[in-house]
Amino acid sequence: MLLPWFKHLIPGVAVTTVLISIAPTQAQPSAFEALPDVTYWTDLCRLQASAKDYENALAACEQAIALEPEDADIWAQHSGILVSLDAFPDAIASANRALTFDPENSLAIAYQCVAYTSLGENETALDKCNDALRVNGNWGSENPALAWFYRGEILAQAQQYELALVAYERTLLLEPENSLVLTHQCKAYGALERSEEALDSCELALAIDQNWGESSPAPAWTYLGQAHTQLSEYDQAIFAYDQAISLDAKNALTWIAQGQVLEALRRDQEALVSYDQAVAIKADYALALLGQCTLLNRLGSYEPALAACDAASDGDGDWGNQTLAKAWNERSISLTGTQHYEEALASINRAVGIQPDYVAAHNHRSTIFWYLNRYPEALAANQQALYLDDTYAPAWFTRGLIFRATGEYGHALATYNRALALNPFNDWGWTNRSLVLWQLEQYEEALESAERAIALNSESVQAWYNKGVALSALGEYEGAIATYDNVLILDATHDNALTGRGIAWFHLEDYAAATTDLEAALALNPDNSLAQDTLTTLAKLSLLRHYQYHRRRRPDRY
Repeated sequence: MLLPWFKHLIPGVAVTTVLISIAPTQAQPSAFEALPDVTYWTDLCRLQASAKDYENALAACEQAIALEPEDADIWAQHSGILVSLDAFPDAIASANRALTFDPENSLAIAYQCVAYTSLGENETALDKCNDALRVNGNWGSENPALAWFYRGEILAQAQQYELALVAYERTLLLEPENSLVLTHQCKAYGALERSEEALDSCELALAIDQNWGESSPAPAWTYLGQAHTQLSEYDQAIFAYDQAISLDAKNALTWIAQGQVLEALRRDQEALVSYDQAVAIKADYALALLGQCTLLNRLGSYEPALAACDAASDGDGDWGNQTLAKAWNERSISLTGTQHYEEALASINRAVGIQPDYVAAHNHRSTIFWYLNRYPEALAANQQALYLDDTYAPAWFTRGLIFRATGEYGHALATYNRALALNPFNDWGWTNRSLVLWQLEQYEEALESAERAIALNSESVQAWYNKGVALSALGEYEGAIATYDNVLILDATHDNALTGRGIAWFHLEDYAAATTDLEAALALNPDNSLAQDTLTTLAKLSLLRHYQYHRRRRPDRY
């Protein structure tokens, strides 16, 4: 009889135990019903079990028991078939009958271990596996690999991964080409972040490609992807997850794992699709819903993000490698995006209450206070984030915002310099640094910062606008006009860019072009005071020019 490796497939990877489709019991031919040959019935039981015809195997085994009711081996085989039929209490009872006649029947004890594991009684199960291995008596047609494997499973479920690896190694000594055991070994290595060893185990499992039981290679591909993810080998990870999904598209956790890699690569739309697939499979899956909320926040879709975060909080409580505090933090981001700042503050307070050392939450709390113009509280929350981790670049960027808002431009510049030393690839940081430098009248450096931001993000409207302002301040009006043109390509409704371009035309003495841009700016925003003042100046200049013109022509009248 084959080992029932199909039980407890990869706990924690949302691979459910495969329920066997059982054909209706077929009666044995009547001519054989009373055949008093126990060997025939025993062999028939074993062969039908090997063919996974468990109902008929059970009937044959019971015929053998009727002929030899005190045969421990037949009772042990009977127990194994009941395990295969998920009849776990009956399997335990049959194993007990076997042990009545042979107290050292290790196979019967091992089946009890399997049955208790399946019933979630892991302490009893572990005792039974240990007993089977300690006695090391009669294993029938099997070997101790069964007990070693389930011992490893129980220890892995208890997160005792080092001990589980010892059990898997012992299993592989007996069955070195068992791909399923190698897959479980890969998972345990991954849980310990021994990524290279995890890669070796999963790759070997896939190369051997046999003895999967009722499973498939899909979990091996999933764990291979997780090992590549731990090593930041994201392209290989995505490939592995794609292979897993092609074999088992209903595994929500594989979709989640793929989504997290795509999220790390800033492939936001693709990541969102992966999270959507996970939610389609399991509608209340908290981890998947949190992934949706996070990506929707990043994409600026704050109202759908809020709905996803609320659904996550009401979900199944499975946060995977995330936390409930993360859900409250993302909910706060959604509320901030919809300008519900007081509600956002209440949510972020929940996040830091649940996890006081949550640096990102303290930093976001600081940002909310900044939105509320409560700068002393913003600075205090920011200081707490930096106290927890002074290498957390986003907190330094937030600190720069606070100093800029309070007019402390020297402090703001020093803070942005610190932030950009930690993360020089943040276009938003370079953009804000250019604003501070402009305020400090350091226009050349302001221009350089704006250009650094544009190099990182050529679609940053604010960075292009800052460059235009810096060029104007340097008197490079033609360059400023070309830069404002880029701003207006990206955002045709940018009234400040129209105003800036109008002022540049004014300095180049193209008053008609200046008037056109300034009037367009006021059409978009009648409260644009700079456009109003410049247009007023133009009108006065026009009157002056009119006066001077006529005075030259008719000096006697003036």
